[in-house]
Amino acid sequence: MNRKTAMKLFGLLGLLMLLSCGYADRHRNNSSCEQVLVDSLEVRVQDSLFSNVHYSRSQVLDALTQAQDSQVYYRLLALYGKTFFVSSDFDSILYYNRRVKEFFRNASQSSESLQSQQWNDVLSDVYNIEGNVWMQLNRPDSAITDYKKAYEYRLKGRKLHLLPDICINTADAYLHRSDLAHTASYYRRALFLCDSLNLSEHAKFPVYYGLGQTYMELRDFDLSNHYYELAGQYFDEMNVSERWTYLNNRGNHYYYRKDYQEALKYMRRANVLVSSYPQMVFEQNFIKVNLGELYLLTDKLDSAQSCLDESYRFFSDIQHNSAVHYIETQMIELALKKGNIAQAKTMIARTTPVGHLDANMLTIRNQYLQLYFEQIGDYRHAYEYLKRDCHLDDSIRSERIQMRVAELDMRYRQDTIVLRKEMQIQRQAGEMRVLKLSVFIWVLVCVLLVAGVVVVVWYMRKKREFLRQRFFQQINRVRMENLRSRISPHFTFNVLGREINQFNGSEEVKHNLMELVKYLRRSLELTEKLSVSLQDELDFVRTYIELERGRVGEEFIATVTVEDGLDATRIMIPSMIVQIPVENAIKHGLAGKDGKKELSVYVSRETNGIRMTITDNGRGYLPQVASATRGTGTGLKVLYQTIQLLNTKNKSDKIRFDITNRSDGQTGTQVSVYIPFRFSYDL
Repeated sequence: MNRKTAMKLFGLLGLLMLLSCGYADRHRNNSSCEQVLVDSLEVRVQDSLFSNVHYSRSQVLDALTQAQDSQVYYRLLALYGKTFFVSSDFDSILYYNRRVKEFFRNASQSSESLQSQQWNDVLSDVYNIEGNVWMQLNRPDSAITDYKKAYEYRLKGRKLHLLPDICINTADAYLHRSDLAHTASYYRRALFLCDSLNLSEHAKFPVYYGLGQTYMELRDFDLSNHYYELAGQYFDEMNVSERWTYLNNRGNHYYYRKDYQEALKYMRRANVLVSSYPQMVFEQNFIKVNLGELYLLTDKLDSAQSCLDESYRFFSDIQHNSAVHYIETQMIELALKKGNIAQAKTMIARTTPVGHLDANMLTIRNQYLQLYFEQIGDYRHAYEYLKRDCHLDDSIRSERIQMRVAELDMRYRQDTIVLRKEMQIQRQAGEMRVLKLSVFIWVLVCVLLVAGVVVVVWYMRKKREFLRQRFFQQINRVRMENLRSRISPHFTFNVLGREINQFNGSEEVKHNLMELVKYLRRSLELTEKLSVSLQDELDFVRTYIELERGRVGEEFIATVTVEDGLDATRIMIPSMIVQIPVENAIKHGLAGKDGKKELSVYVSRETNGIRMTITDNGRGYLPQVASATRGTGTGLKVLYQTIQLLNTKNKSDKIRFDITNRSDGQTGTQVSVYIPFRFSYDL
């Protein structure tokens, strides 16, 4: 039997196309900086699949045990199923693929959120590998159905660079059915996709030796050799499966040309290649079938017997009926060449064709049966198989002519109309991309300009606000410092002048001078602060009263009272807001008065603040009447300005300051100050 028939029988080109995905993946990884975990793992598995399939499988198993997300788990399960193809464990592949498809179906029905593009790629891989399984089991119709589904899912996925691989697999399935028109069409589509997707020339060599097979089947050996030569330029860059397929197909080419010695050379190279990979058991036995037939044709009967026996055991164990039928056909010829008619009769009786058988296999079997009946003298049956062979040969020759015409017509249409149309579409798509990019760039520039203007305006507003706040704080600070500088010297010089005039060296004066020093020290401390605690202010007032007691007279009674429940150490009030009214009461109301002189300071709680009342029984409050004792009113001016500044920063709660005559029927002045608890002193 010819090499091409064997190749079609087992569909190993499908295996090549599946595993060549790893080749394309390696090139795609160079252009992607962000690979998900499963994609990275798939690359590592593909790299070690032929050298150590158990290691590759263990890597996927480790990832499966660690997967938390169900989508990641089933993506890994699909990858795990792939690893069984190398060892020809087809049942395991179908089992794991079935679980993946069930998960996708259930997730879709339950409206579970799936990453559509990613899962389209997963399902494409699942159907592609199943198509390869059907090819191995000699079911090309089922394979074509799955390949077409794989192509549809891949179109909706992200890995468009794998579309040519699916076209190659589909072409191989049609080649197995001897449908050469569709075979050539899908190979041509694969080449067109490689060009459209801007794939490198290295991605095209599987298409080249596929076209080599196609033209070999059409018996156009010159064109077949041309494509094999193109593919052979990339031999060093092929992985082990691709090299094996190339060597086997090249051997097919020389087999069809009846150059059996050259065919043997390539088949032996293929055998040596796969012998180094124990997991490639299918390929090892497949090449033995090819070698067995070549040894049979070159009269190396012992070698032929050994190869056919070994491969027969393997394909019988995996129940590959069409392969077994082909090997048994070769064994008929082997028995006839050895003169063992009985053995040939036994092989004829036990061989029953199962599944798809192409015309080349039937032709070879008819020839062997014709030879058998001639040797046993049954010329009637020999003549019958001769007529069958002639009729089939005429049919094949006619079919090849029709396929050749159809293929040439297809090439002409693709080269002159379809390709031009596709190129025009590509150009238009390119122009649209450029237009969209230009629009995007202009929109981006406008957005950046607007954003820049917004940022500049915002920055200028913030800067103006900052400068305004800083200027306002500086003004307030200067005003407060000016107020403090005006009030402290005012009081200090009055007291010092009076005490110095009265100094006579007595102990009492010395005591007063000492109290004055303490008072001055405390005064300097308080005037540096905008706010002080109620306790500090009242202590300051008490010290002042004691210093003034000698001036007012012996009948002077002063009381400072804080209502129970108020914590004077935690209540903050403006500095000197009590001291100034007390000073005015002594200076302008009580000093020089005859009789009993009373001064009281009472602090009480009022709603959300405190009320401080300073009351005396002096001359009363007469702001419109000038008096020699009234002074300039500097203290009150400072106090009013301080309260005004503080109230400006406090919009809701404000300090209220009132000076009136007593309302209880007695002569005197009453100062009332209300300060909220939550009053802010931060200017």
